[in-house]
Amino acid sequence: MHPTIARYASTRDLLASATAAAAQQRQDLRLIAAWRPVADLPALHQAAFAAELAAHLPPPAGPAAALRTRLVWQCTLRTDPDAPGPADHRFQETARRILAATGIATDGDPASFRWALLRLGGHEARLVAPLARPDGSVVDTGRDRSLALAVCQLAESRGTGAHRPRAATAGTAGHRAGLLSTPSPVVSAAARSGRRL
Repeated sequence: MHPTIARYASTRDLLASATAAAAQQRQDLRLIAAWRPVADLPALHQAAFAAELAAHLPPPAGPAAALRTRLVWQCTLRTDPDAPGPADHRFQETARRILAATGIATDGDPASFRWALLRLGGHEARLVAPLARPDGSVVDTGRDRSLALAVCQLAESRGTGAHRPRAATAGTAGHRAGLLSTPSPVVSAAARSGRRL
């Protein structure tokens, strides 16, 4: 798997982007995991889902302030389109490890951030999380790219993830796609343990 990080001004913008991507690719967009049982959440297409996901975000002073802060985080996970698409639980396992390694959310932590994992077709999933806790604090995601990459590389080495796309292994093409260099032992250890640096 190859991770790509992006930030959005609102959950509504993020979900609109994911819906548009699914329509363009003629793929279904499905919710396959979240901070609480998926069956208890509103449907993805309902405005109530975006509102519940964003419940802990502070109200922006205005559209310009929201664009500057961009407190809605997304990690897109892609796999090799020439290989069989991984089962949902492969994306779910990798996503939970990324959430733990970056400090965004851990299992059993009621103060953790809200998050959701959206499956887009056979080879892509989008992990989304507004970066605000109920107490108003915001997580520092300064090393999120290297930590997410370490988690994905570890999943591959353990045989729990699919192969990375060819662009991620093709030198120059990988650099154009934003692929980081091999993570340090410290970063890899954080990915293995599920603890944030």
